[in-house]
Amino acid sequence: MWIELSDLFWLALTALACLSWWHNLKVREYATHKVLQYCKQQGVQLLDENIALKSLRPIRSDESGMLVLARCYQFYFTSTGDERYPGTIEMHGRQIIRIELAAHKLN
Repeated sequence: MWIELSDLFWLALTALACLSWWHNLKVREYATHKVLQYCKQQGVQLLDENIALKSLRPIRSDESGMLVLARCYQFYFTSTGDERYPGTIEMHGRQIIRIELAAHKLN
């Protein structure tokens, strides 16, 4: 059995896609953890304990000028248990840029 160059190319491409998918899952897990911490600090509850990818785009980082992925995740929270409010977390690579909560009722 011989392995051709095209077989190696497709194998490498598949491995790269799997690695990219795994890395994105880890970043999402990290972002979810940070959103949970932030919601607890603000006295609100993260609904569904879940965040969803809203946008993904390549940008240049400020410090080094390297190309990184800017991710924006959206989530929903509640402050009183009656209403849902949207929130977002913006990340550049693994660095959290900001977490924003929509205006909401206080307890």
